[in-house]
Amino acid sequence: MAAMVTNAEVRAFWEAHPVAAEAIVAEPGSAAFFAAFDRLREADECEPYDFSNRIHGYEQGAGKRVLDIGCGNGYVLSRYARHGAVVCGIDLTETALALSRRRFALEGLAGEFRRTDGDTIPYPDAAFDIVCSMGVLHHVEDPRPMLAEAARVLRPGGELILMLYHRDSWKYRVLLPLRRRLDPRYRGKSLQQALNMNDGAACPLAKVYSRAEARALLGGFTDIRFSLNQLSWKQLLLLPPLARLLAPVLPPCSGSFFARRLGWNLYIRARKPA
Repeated sequence: MAAMVTNAEVRAFWEAHPVAAEAIVAEPGSAAFFAAFDRLREADECEPYDFSNRIHGYEQGAGKRVLDIGCGNGYVLSRYARHGAVVCGIDLTETALALSRRRFALEGLAGEFRRTDGDTIPYPDAAFDIVCSMGVLHHVEDPRPMLAEAARVLRPGGELILMLYHRDSWKYRVLLPLRRRLDPRYRGKSLQQALNMNDGAACPLAKVYSRAEARALLGGFTDIRFSLNQLSWKQLLLLPPLARLLAPVLPPCSGSFFARRLGWNLYIRARKPA
């Protein structure tokens, strides 16, 4: 049995490897860095703004109190703050907090950012209307303490918004097994090791969840709703030259039948009982 991955190991990796930083030439924390990050995140094959807005309701956020668990470089919270929400972010790493504060300073936005491991959230009961955590809980061995804390700080009737990697996705069921056979970087790796490498060769842990597994984590929540996204034609067709050739005539893949059923990102919205 593999050894359990500790929060300290997870923290060390993300301190050194902020999300998408290795794909961006600009200096981390510069205006050019945030602009490049936003273009990458909002690309069709990732998470277009209109889709993200439907999940989060940024434009209906005025006056709401929002907490982001694992705030990264502040992308999600900045979208809420632009529309008048009162926002707070917590993260495991000082790197993320520094980037979030810098993004908010550059945009002239107000936000509060604190470091914590997430197993304890430094806010009182029922402090927030919305608690979100996007692409974070699948990097910890046991997300249940974080979810218990999220429920505690949500007001009755408040909304929880999560994104987890999807077990029943094209990437997990088809692409990662193919990479283990065909890509020298993945050859000889277990499926779990290949999954960890999705976020960098040295990433200590990544997990996937089915809808049933996600629902089981949210036993104390009601009105649980699922959405799927993030599947590109390049991934689906398996042949990048063919995808490039057909790109001018294909519709956006992010809104396609395939992405809605086989997407890599599993979005979950649920409510704390009133």
